[in-house]
Amino acid sequence: MADMSIFRMRWLLFIFILPTTALANQPPYTFGIFPYVTTTQLIRFHKPLVEYFEASLQRPVILITAPDFTTFVNRTREGEYDFIMTAPHLGLLAEKQGYKRVVMSLHTVQGIYVVRKDSKIMSLDDLQGKVVTMAAREAIIFQTAEHQMKQHGLIDGKNITIDVARTHNNAMFAPLRNEADVAVTGILLWRKLGQANKDQMRELARTPPSPGFLVMANPRIPDSVVDKLRYTLLDFKNTPQGENYFRVTGLKGFKPITDPTMEGLEPYIKIYNDK
Repeated sequence: MADMSIFRMRWLLFIFILPTTALANQPPYTFGIFPYVTTTQLIRFHKPLVEYFEASLQRPVILITAPDFTTFVNRTREGEYDFIMTAPHLGLLAEKQGYKRVVMSLHTVQGIYVVRKDSKIMSLDDLQGKVVTMAAREAIIFQTAEHQMKQHGLIDGKNITIDVARTHNNAMFAPLRNEADVAVTGILLWRKLGQANKDQMRELARTPPSPGFLVMANPRIPDSVVDKLRYTLLDFKNTPQGENYFRVTGLKGFKPITDPTMEGLEPYIKIYNDK
């Protein structure tokens, strides 16, 4: 049943993203986006970017995701995607597997702790004995939040309980569902949350910020194609569709990926080196 569910998810993406133009006569590129939100949200957020990819490269592009972070990492390693948009540390991990740098988003990845508005929790020091929900231990938000809580003497299984959600979006609603005392989610998602839900919660604290999302190209993609895509993506914010895309997604724009950015992400891939 799980395999069938994944098949249906991919077919849904195929139907929504594959264009009905002359481009469809060429073999499509696959563009994998890490599952930080639901599949439906990924389609809604990133369809304009996929269309821009197609226009830039003159090839159809199929948007693909994965059911969880681990599966996305495995599929990246196995070369299933031609291009990926992924969390910053997963971009570094992909580079070590041969992927090529394209661009990175201008926004920063940062975790935000949220509680119900009527919660008596007022600071991280009040979390002893509480349940904290976060997404994916491999996620950079999870790692920065776990490190931050340890600095406050909060240890999973000792004086707090960490529940792991499938996505940051799922984690965000855990306090409202009475499944957790605190949720740690991406600040980007918090900013996009509908006001009706946001009015029921409040911010408790934030994690240190990290670099934005990275767009990377599979080693099999020719350098000429990577260079062309990089050039056009850096100009995307100057187009009407790009202006709207960055407003909706909160990604702000794209910029080149630098060596210092990658070097700063090394501590966050240690979890994969230890496996």
